[in-house]
Amino acid sequence: MLGSKAKSQNPMADAGNGRELDTLYRDHRDTIVRYIQRAFGSGPPDPSDVAQVAFEKFLAIDGREGIENPRAFLIASARNHVLDQRRRLKVRGDYASDVRATGEETDDFDPERVLVAKEQWRLLELTIQDMDPRRRDILVMNRIHGLSSAEIARQMNCSATLVKMLLAQALVLCQRALREVECE
Repeated sequence: MLGSKAKSQNPMADAGNGRELDTLYRDHRDTIVRYIQRAFGSGPPDPSDVAQVAFEKFLAIDGREGIENPRAFLIASARNHVLDQRRRLKVRGDYASDVRATGEETDDFDPERVLVAKEQWRLLELTIQDMDPRRRDILVMNRIHGLSSAEIARQMNCSATLVKMLLAQALVLCQRALREVECE
């Protein structure tokens, strides 16, 4: 009797048990799908697919029995997945818009232009590697991963103003490096 009471207090105490996971899925799948539909619409990505991804992430965690509120974890995981997917779509869309706006297609590169681009890339890479780690991380999080200053500030536990200042400094360093190539 005592053992069953302990089990009911923490439904994930036996997270390896397939029955417990099946119950968790049946109890929370529809809630997650409805949350994603309300928060983000019907897609993309498809809310049912998002729920599935959230459960896959949950199952991949080794110590999931330590998660006190699996429902909250699943909802947060689903939300983060949608945000990640939307960032990726935005980056791809921005790139496609840039290509259309500049009128440059892919096969229009002469050897000199390729050489200049490689030199610029090498200098940018060196410049970024030489930055202090905090400035470099902020630059990568913003320009590569598409995170906003507020999101970066939350992740780095600092103010959004500091993030904006360090990002601006990083961009100035990159611009200086590129100007140096043009002057040579």
